[in-house]
Amino acid sequence: RLPFPIKVEATAHLMSNFAYLLLAILCVLLHPSSGAPGASWLRMLLIDVPMFLAASVSVAIFYVLAQRELYPRTWMKEVLFLPCLLALGIGLSLNNARAVLEALFNHKSDFTRTPKYGIERKSQPWGTCKYRPLKSALPLAELAFAIYFTYFVWFAIGHGQFLSVPFLLMFQGGFFYVCLSSFANRWLKTSFGGSRSATAIPA
Repeated sequence: RLPFPIKVEATAHLMSNFAYLLLAILCVLLHPSSGAPGASWLRMLLIDVPMFLAASVSVAIFYVLAQRELYPRTWMKEVLFLPCLLALGIGLSLNNARAVLEALFNHKSDFTRTPKYGIERKSQPWGTCKYRPLKSALPLAELAFAIYFTYFVWFAIGHGQFLSVPFLLMFQGGFFYVCLSSFANRWLKTSFGGSRSATAIPA
């Protein structure tokens, strides 16, 4: 039997994935909360700002400190990519939220997001392998969210909510990037090795 502290630590690591499920729910509920007419500065200071600091700034500080420890000389340059990292995490929220739900309901499934080329030994060339992703309707949902946040960006600009536009662009860009990457892998059938015969390996 594992010691209790190890069980607590393992539970904390596993429970952190629930953040993706909550983020996916936030994507659905974001519009009515931000676009409500007559929002006062008092509500912003008491509700919006504390929630933003707890949900976003804490994550940003975590990654900034991690980069400073890993790259003490160039960490400030790495921090410039932080918005892209946050956008990518947002774009993957639907895929990871689905994985959380599958785990909760004990539904076994393969992880299909990471390309797999069937490399089993160092001498095996990866250039002749082709990645073939499994079929899924998830990219369509990601595209729908990308279009939804495109409307949301336009809505925020039209209503003078300019402070929220940079954050909405991260949502929009993240979903667009992930869904377009999924479509590229599926429809373009990206292969490595050019004209050489490729062996299709399922995900």
